[in-house]
Amino acid sequence: MTDPQDVERLVDDWERDATDKANRYRQMQQQVERISITESAANGAVRVTVGANGIPSDVAMTGAVRSMSPEQIAGAVMTAMRKAQSRYPEKIREILADTVGDDDTSRHLVEVAERNFPAPEESAEDDAAPAGRQLQVEIEDGEERPAPPRRPQRGREDDDGEDFGDRSFLRRD
Repeated sequence: MTDPQDVERLVDDWERDATDKANRYRQMQQQVERISITESAANGAVRVTVGANGIPSDVAMTGAVRSMSPEQIAGAVMTAMRKAQSRYPEKIREILADTVGDDDTSRHLVEVAERNFPAPEESAEDDAAPAGRQLQVEIEDGEERPAPPRRPQRGREDDDGEDFGDRSFLRRD
């Protein structure tokens, strides 16, 4: 038979471990809530800060955005946001290592953060203002530019006379 003192000691150890683990997770939560990561794009013209859960908490722009198109500004905001969010998984990894250590839960939290905030795609113009997407149609020499579509004319011959046409319904005739 098991000694009652051994059982009591096992329960006390389990309770102490559970309390310690809860305190470590509480510390982890407090540190995660204080996360603040700032990145910039377009040569510093746009700055975005993300906080807890990678959600943007601030967007700042310098006067340099005045020379940018709206599409370029939007692209720079998205670039800076993605750069900041891509640093979020590493920040989570550091906090978890300092507080709760390496366990199944911490590994899962890091995997979720990496899946939600992957590293941005590298490009040659990474710090330049991204160009907006534009549709350009080129007409080759010798081709004629197509005529614009014609607007339908009012008072067509096939009109059944059931609408008001150009007459006001406020006038009495």
